Amino acid sequence: MKVLFVHDGPILCNEAQNVFYGVHYRDEIIERYSFFGDKVSFLMRHKVVSDEDGKKYTKISHPAFRFISVPNFKSISTMALKAKAEDIIENSVKSHDIILLRLPSANGVLAYKYAKRFNKPIFVEVVACVYDALWNYDWRGKLLAGHKMKKYKNIIMNSSHVLYVTQNFLQERYPSKGKSIGCSDVLIKKMDESVIEQRLHNQENRKSLTLGTVAAIDVPYKGQAEVIKAIAELKKQNILVRYKIVGQGSPKRLNNIIKTCGVEDLVDIVGPIKHDEVFKFIDGLDVYVQPSKTEGLPRAVIEALSRGCPSIGSRAGGIPELIQPELLFNPKSTSEIVEVIKKISNKDLQKRISKENFEKAKEYQFEIINERRKSFYREFKDDYNLI
Repeated sequence: MKVLFVHDGPILCNEAQNVFYGVHYRDEIIERYSFFGDKVSFLMRHKVVSDEDGKKYTKISHPAFRFISVPNFKSISTMALKAKAEDIIENSVKSHDIILLRLPSANGVLAYKYAKRFNKPIFVEVVACVYDALWNYDWRGKLLAGHKMKKYKNIIMNSSHVLYVTQNFLQERYPSKGKSIGCSDVLIKKMDESVIEQRLHNQENRKSLTLGTVAAIDVPYKGQAEVIKAIAELKKQNILVRYKIVGQGSPKRLNNIIKTCGVEDLVDIVGPIKHDEVFKFIDGLDVYVQPSKTEGLPRAVIEALSRGCPSIGSRAGGIPELIQPELLFNPKSTSEIVEVIKKISNKDLQKRISKENFEKAKEYQFEIINERRKSFYREFKDDYNLI
């Protein structure tokens, strides 16, 4: 069976497009989709990185992996490429047996159209709210948000099998008449109790407070700018809090904000790191913060919980499914972020939250999540009589 996984991407690769690097797309994800077939083609945009920059990412080496590049047609300057993209997507859908759509994505919408036309089995993953993403992007996004949301609601409502990464939020926004499951795509290996013991020991000896975020740094809706402004406000109150930012993308916008706020001594843009190094990064933090203005169910928060790391975050998307109510804030309110940071600086509260988080993360361990996901995959295959 030939499987086509469709998303917008981009996926990272070298100039020759014969070496690919994973950020969200790694061998573990390809192995997951190989449940459906021995060849898994990823259809999306690509972004070329140098061999040197490639060392910051995890190389994709899974034997089932194939790649089909689609030009970007989402901006005004590239709309002329839509016809070419449609041809690629149509031919790709036609030549594959199973179509996996990760939504929202412009490529996914087109692939859905052709999959219906060619009567292909369609499996849908819903990972975010398109309305929130567009509304919090820029003024152009606000013009499109309502129309796009209606389109995705229609697709998801009429899809036979839908996997949501949340337990409640996305299901309520984008209900489906078909079969569905709430199942995060995080990968948490078996948890060791020594992790929480070490965390509690470190909290007892902590002298300062360091926050951290793992998210793309070149999109405004991830919300790091508001945390930077909160750090500046705390500095005015003679409360020094450090903030480390991990993620891919150009740091120019955030660097300008850091300079304007006068917190160059407190905020550090680390840039991209390999996924295997994320847990080490989290272990070096006192508090993880997810300040997103739009989210599905952020993997990085679950990863932080699995390290017993106290976590604070916005009320966006599925974040409230993971973080205690008293540690949530309005992502656009610097003053609320300041108050939550002050609250979580209390050592006794940190210890309680760490224990709660570690226990919560056990629900997302690989063995548990993977079996629930595979059971839904089997149901999909049985319903379509796929061998």
